[in-house]
Formats: sequence, C-alpha cells, structure tokens
Amino acid sequence: MISTRKLLLLGIFGTAAAATQYSHALPVYESNEVALYIQGYMAVNQLNLEGNTTMEDGPSRIGFNLDVPAYHDWNVGFNVEWGIRAVSPGKELVISGDQQASPGEKEDPLYVRQGNAYAKHEHWGDFMAGKQWAVYYDVAGITDWYNVSGGLASGAYALGSDGGITGTGRADGAFTWRKRWNGLGGEFQIGLQSAAHVADLNIQVDDIAGADTILVCPPGDCEYGLSHGISLTYKLDVGDGLFLGTAYNRVKLDISTDRGIVYDNSDPFNPIIIRDDYPIHASSNDFAFIGGIAYGTGAFQKGFYAAYNWHRSHNNELAPPGSTVGATNFFNAVGSESFVSYTWGANNCYTVYGGHNLLKSHDDKIFEQALITGEKYRLAKLYLGAQYLWNERVRVYFEGAADDSNNVAAQDDGFMALGIRVDI
Repeated sequence: MISTRKLLLLGIFGTAAAATQYSHALPVYESNEVALYIQGYMAVNQLNLEGNTTMEDGPSRIGFNLDVPAYHDWNVGFNVEWGIRAVSPGKELVISGDQQASPGEKEDPLYVRQGNAYAKHEHWGDFMAGKQWAVYYDVAGITDWYNVSGGLASGAYALGSDGGITGTGRADGAFTWRKRWNGLGGEFQIGLQSAAHVADLNIQVDDIAGADTILVCPPGDCEYGLSHGISLTYKLDVGDGLFLGTAYNRVKLDISTDRGIVYDNSDPFNPIIIRDDYPIHASSNDFAFIGGIAYGTGAFQKGFYAAYNWHRSHNNELAPPGSTVGATNFFNAVGSESFVSYTWGANNCYTVYGGHNLLKSHDDKIFEQALITGEKYRLAKLYLGAQYLWNERVRVYFEGAADDSNNVAAQDDGFMALGIRVDI
C-alpha cells in the first residue's frame, strides 16, 4: 500500500515540467485520511538596472496542498498558490515571465498563481480542474529556470500576462488530463487541455465612421472563447536523460456582434453615441506551437543540463502600448529560449548557467506597417549567472543580462542582480 506521504508528493510534483527541483513541502497536518502541506519560497534581488540600484521582489510564492488517498488507488486533493510582492509591493517591475499576474492583478501585492482540484490514478492518469500549469508549459518549462529573468520568448506568458487567458502559462479555468506510460526505452506523456470563456476581449477601432469616431464592442459580446491544447513529451533513458516535446494551443477569438457601439469622440471627455447596432464579424484565432529538447538530469542538478525550445504563434503576443498607430498591437511571432547549466561540488552546491531569450514579429505586414518606429518587433536577451547552494533550502546567486532588443521591444539596457532565495 502506498503511504499518505508518497501520495501527497505525487500530488504536488506529478505534473512535473513546472516543479523546481529545489521546491520543498512541509507538513502542516498528516493522518491516515488527509495530509496538508505548505510549499513555496521567498526570493529577494538587489538589482542594478540602467545604473539604478534597487531591492526588488523575485518570483516569490506560497501555496498549500491538501491530499486525500481515496477510493481504489485514486489520489484526490487541491492546490492553491499565491504570488507575493513583499519587498516592493507598491510597484510592478517584471523582468521574468514567471512574475506575470493576470490582467486584473497586475499591481496586487498578493495575486493568484494557481487554484485547482485534482484526481490522480496510476492507470487512468491525472485529471485537474482550475487555474494550473498548462499542458503547453510541459514543453515551455524546460528553459524557464533563471533565478531573476527569462521565460519571455516561449509563448507561455502570452499577452504580457501569466498566460492564463490564452491557456499557455498558468491557464485559467482549465480542465486537463495527463497520462504517462513506459515504452521504447523511455517514458511517454500525453496532455490534453480544454477551457471555456475566460475573458472579455476589449475591441476599439478608431475612425470607423469618419474622423474622431470610435467603435467599441459591448461587454460580453467579444471574448476569448473555447480553447484547446495538447502536448506530447518523451523522456529517453539515454545518458543522463534526453527530453523531447511538442505542444499546441488554440483559442477562438469570438469577435462577433450586431450591437457594436459607435461614438463621436471629438470630445474625449464626453463621447456621444452615434449608433448602437454596428455589426462586427471578424472572428479569429490565437494559436501557439512549440517544440523543445533537453539533455541532463535537470537544471541545477549534478553535471550538465541543456535545454532549447522554439515557438511560433499567431495573435499571441502584444507590442508595448503606444508602439502602433491605427492597428491592434497583437502580432504574430517566432521565438526561442535556451538554458544551460553545469553543477558540481559537494551536495551540488556550485552552478554556472546561461542562455538566451529571442522573440520577433513574423510574417505580419499589417502590424509591422503600423509600428511608429522600426520595421519589426525584436526582443533579445543574453543571460549569464552563478549560484551557490548554501544548503538544500537556501541559495544565493548572481545573474546578469545583456539586452540587444530593438527600439520597439527594448525594456532596459540589461541588468545585474545579486539575490537570495529561501525555500519553505
């Protein structure tokens, strides 16, 4: 019979690409019927950005897992997790995709990262419902290991958010099923995901009926509709381990109404409704495809680890506000990320690591013609870092990044950071 503790650890870490090797869980309460654990960590960075030195929050989080060994080898429970901005809660500085929150939580010092219920079975697979790591992240997560930045070019943290709306990062309101099986010298996994409406789509079109007019889709009519995702991964028992994976995610953008509202916007402070029956029928899709490969025991584990992914997406990225004129700032993109680390020493305490994030607009003439400056969107960052594992729960690290982005995508001129992370 499998123990409650073992079942619980399967519950916490079973969906795996996203679970860090240094995440720990502490028991709050355990019995033969139920187990409650707490997990998470606090990370603080002393950051030098464009010549200014400040103390900033890392991607800190705290969460709880309740696990119940249930009928006939079923394992049932729930996970909840919040992101924390405690060091500088009054401002938002996001240089890591993993720090992204949902649109309505952008500046909250405490924001929801995950909230889901699950039922898991060795034969029938893992079922999960709620806000959770997407099946797309089963592949995107292989390069999302930087202590300070990263995760900006895989398509996971889409639309400048945590990827909840699109279902590529921490998916909102999603139902997933993952199933693993052994064969051909390794382990296969398939992941399936589905979600219904998760957010309204704010549509505004200028000069639709002449100068100084604006068209607005009424709330509830234009939305992010049904979404579906699939992932396929294969872990081969070759050397220290070879990972191959691919994933696809698609969201239907329902941009259709006969109740479009047209305003005379000559006075922006007092817009006047001209008509409220303007038809809008321009439904489209948001999709993202990713492929990835990794070799090694794992990031920050003993020896060599290297991972690379490449993605292509449609309507899955947003250019900075004010960078376009007369067009939406959605754009089609291609991107790639890499992460390489080498770890050695007693208890694997020393690590050097590095890699890149590269995201570019691709095959999108309408968007690129609408850019105020430049001809394309191009975000490019190179990373280099070192880490010392003080003990199994405390790490200190240095990480720096050089920025080679163009004017459209430039966030900064690079950074240097010294940080500490303490795990629960």
